[in-house]
Amino acid sequence: MSKKIFKTQEIKIAVLALISLFLLIWGIRFLKGKNIFKKQLTYYGIFEETAGLTPANSVTINGVPVGIIDKITLCGTANEKVLVTFSVQKKTKIPLNSELRIISPGIVGSMQLECVLGDDATCYKHGDTIIGYIKPNMLAGVGDIKNNLDTIVESVKILLQEGDIQTSINHIHTTTARLDSIIHSGKIEKIISNVQQLTYTIKQNDTKIDSIIDNVNQFSGTLKETDIPKTLDELSRSLKQLETVLSDIRAGEGTIGQLTTNDSMYKNLDKTIINLDELIKDIKANPKRYINVTIFGGKKK
Repeated sequence: MSKKIFKTQEIKIAVLALISLFLLIWGIRFLKGKNIFKKQLTYYGIFEETAGLTPANSVTINGVPVGIIDKITLCGTANEKVLVTFSVQKKTKIPLNSELRIISPGIVGSMQLECVLGDDATCYKHGDTIIGYIKPNMLAGVGDIKNNLDTIVESVKILLQEGDIQTSINHIHTTTARLDSIIHSGKIEKIISNVQQLTYTIKQNDTKIDSIIDNVNQFSGTLKETDIPKTLDELSRSLKQLETVLSDIRAGEGTIGQLTTNDSMYKNLDKTIINLDELIKDIKANPKRYINVTIFGGKKK
């Protein structure tokens, strides 16, 4: 009985180990982009060089991933060629006049194996070899990018050596320290407090402010209703008339003009005023000389 139990445990352990090994293999292939539950077709591509292509890179058609690169090895009599083994989905058909080339989707993207499908009715079969090539000017573009990156790195290195960046950082630290001192000095709190007081004062005097605004609006309406051009025109006419009167006075026309320009008339008028003043004084001093009062029943004096 104990032997049967022992054998049963051994069988369970073996089955568990096989399942674990299967899951491990499946997980590794799944991470590589393969699915062992789906049938795939394997092809081979011959290249002069791979230009950075590595296993597990994608195989695409019109930008859509359809497979994965399995292995890259050297081939030929002097290892002058590169053999790229790749797998694609079984439903993917590759016509005989299709092109296989290595491309770079971007500066930071990994290299890809692109299949440009042709229109031939006959397709490659599982295990066939396809002649591939590198997209023209791709390596030259990579070289230009490398040169540009080298130039940028060299420029950054020069800036660091000259100390400009460090000076800018020091200025930022100084500005930050000053700002921090201003914040902790309480000035900002005072400003905020003053603003709050001003806001409170304005709020408390809403009625007065509204009254002032209403008065301004009324004055604006009255001013708008006033015929200002007409008033200015009348004022201009009055000033012209005053100017004419002043001109006549300066020319000696009229009584006022004669007084301002004729000395004899002024002297005669002055003499008359003096005589009249003396007459009034004499009347006050001797009223009986000028006023004769008659009493009823009496005699005239």
